[in-house]
Amino acid sequence: MTFHGQHSEQYITGRELGRGGEGTVYDLQNDGSRVLKKYNEPLSPLQIQKLHKMVLMRTPAIDAYAAWPQALVRDSSETVCGFVMKKLTGFVPLHMIFSPLDRKKMFPDKGYNFLVHVARNLAVAFHKLHEAGLVVGDVNEGNILINASGMVNFIDCDSFQVRGDDGWFYCEVGVPRYTPPELLEAQTFEHVVRTTNTDSFSLAILIFQLLFLGRHPFAGRNKSAADIDEETAIKMHEFAYSLSAKRKKLLPPNDSFDINNLTQPLIDQFHRSFETEERPLPADWIKALDGFLTEMITCGESRLHAYPAKMKECPWCFFKRTRGIMYFLDDTYMKANNILADIEQFVNGFKVEHLEVKKWDKPLSQQLTSPTSIEKEWRDNILYHWLVGVGILVLATVLYSTSNWPFVFLYGCVFALMWHFAGSYSRKIRKYRRTLLSNYSGLTANREKLVQNYNYPPDLSVYDAGVDHLHKLVKNFRELPLENERLEKEAEEIIYNQHLDQYLRQVDILSHHIPSFGDARKNMLLNAGIRNAADIGMLTSMRVNGIGPKNIQILLNWRLQLSGTFVYIPDTAKLSIAMSRVSSKLLAHRTDLEHKIRQQYQSISYIRQNIQNRALVLEVQLNDAILSCAMAKDQINQFKKLSRFI
Repeated sequence: MTFHGQHSEQYITGRELGRGGEGTVYDLQNDGSRVLKKYNEPLSPLQIQKLHKMVLMRTPAIDAYAAWPQALVRDSSETVCGFVMKKLTGFVPLHMIFSPLDRKKMFPDKGYNFLVHVARNLAVAFHKLHEAGLVVGDVNEGNILINASGMVNFIDCDSFQVRGDDGWFYCEVGVPRYTPPELLEAQTFEHVVRTTNTDSFSLAILIFQLLFLGRHPFAGRNKSAADIDEETAIKMHEFAYSLSAKRKKLLPPNDSFDINNLTQPLIDQFHRSFETEERPLPADWIKALDGFLTEMITCGESRLHAYPAKMKECPWCFFKRTRGIMYFLDDTYMKANNILADIEQFVNGFKVEHLEVKKWDKPLSQQLTSPTSIEKEWRDNILYHWLVGVGILVLATVLYSTSNWPFVFLYGCVFALMWHFAGSYSRKIRKYRRTLLSNYSGLTANREKLVQNYNYPPDLSVYDAGVDHLHKLVKNFRELPLENERLEKEAEEIIYNQHLDQYLRQVDILSHHIPSFGDARKNMLLNAGIRNAADIGMLTSMRVNGIGPKNIQILLNWRLQLSGTFVYIPDTAKLSIAMSRVSSKLLAHRTDLEHKIRQQYQSISYIRQNIQNRALVLEVQLNDAILSCAMAKDQINQFKKLSRFI
């Protein structure tokens, strides 16, 4: 099928990509970056007005997170029948990552941390769309798509709530299980103004489903005799996982992830979202999920088993071991035979280098293929200015040559009136010139700001510091064998000193000769509690009257001499116990280092992904900014040509 848009642009459809109750989406044969949506039924004038408004309000920020209408499509009878939008290649519906089997099929290398990452990006998408003055309205897991990088895009955007020139274009559809209670109570979506707060409820449900592997916050074990479905539970604010509600009717389903495993900010925000109408904003979710991501670690049994660091053990391994439930379908990896095995194999899995940020190397100016036209109003203003100017010259000539005073007076009035209009046009033209220059200046400043953010990502220093810290942790991990040797020596030294202490306690100061120490001084030591050679060590931290530094040194030397006579007989039983303690301590140290390495790796990987994703978004914004600057400059040049002598 062939359709056309503005400026005689043709759209030739290819294969059908999807069909719904509202319309059908097709590939475009002559444009691989976009698709065409054709409505099944004729559009009403109001629907056409809404689509036209959406095309006009399109911005790079909206394009980054939504398959937004880019141009209207007309059929052979010049009737609007659809629109074109960007093509989302490599994206799948959000619900595809709720199921373990679907996750394995779509993203076999993604674990729980990926679900958290997607939740974070989903909050970013809502935040950016709200900043653009939009309300999503019809929120559900089917009209949100994600890709392997965790990037989020909305489809079916023609259902968004949009503000028109004379009021709202409403979102009159919705899915009850994602709808806040105040809208459910209204029992209709017609002519209902939705808000960012109603969106926030739907966002919270989606985030909950991502963090709880598809579980719905208003579905659980029913303690009451009444039949409570999800919609009823939403109306009743019956949050199944609530930690604060009294006389709950719903409890979490069996074998579900415990909400207590989340960070406190996330727990609090779920309660605010589902039990009050003062819901967190998307920006609040971004902050809370960022914090949660930095606290994630990866289980040693599986790279997919990421979990909150505060948990004592991997919950996914626990479910598998105790209940036979596999929330993540994968093969286990790296299981050491002993605490010092596979040191290099482990650290090789966490190699990260400093990120070389690609600087913007494309031209910051662009040659337009076709000139930008000046508005007809300003063409007319300039033309009128010239016509009036010519008229003034003609009248001035007539006035100069005539001597008939009535005509002189008449022509003089006309001359004055035309002079007034000429001045008025000149002022308007000069004002428009200033507007063009101001617009170009603003666009140029925005372009330079985008270049600065592209070349010098704000998070780069944090990432580099994180990489340095990871390298330090890896270095400490590689030194575990040396640490083991040190701990074993320390353990043996402790045992040796215990035996030596026992030996020295058998040497009392009264029955043994001490150089320059008679009975009087020995009694001073006895009165201070120093009764044997082992007690002499107390003199390093206490003061005894009559025993000065010189005498203390004599006593220490005497004890040292006695120590030289000590014969150490190793106690194999004690050594065995001590080495077991060393092994336990080293295992704890290794576990702690593994924990920190995984957590640090997870954190910097997340930052790296954000930097790279941000670069992709900035590249699109920069290209648009460069084009906008070129168009603004071309307008200025054209205007200068038209108004050269004004």
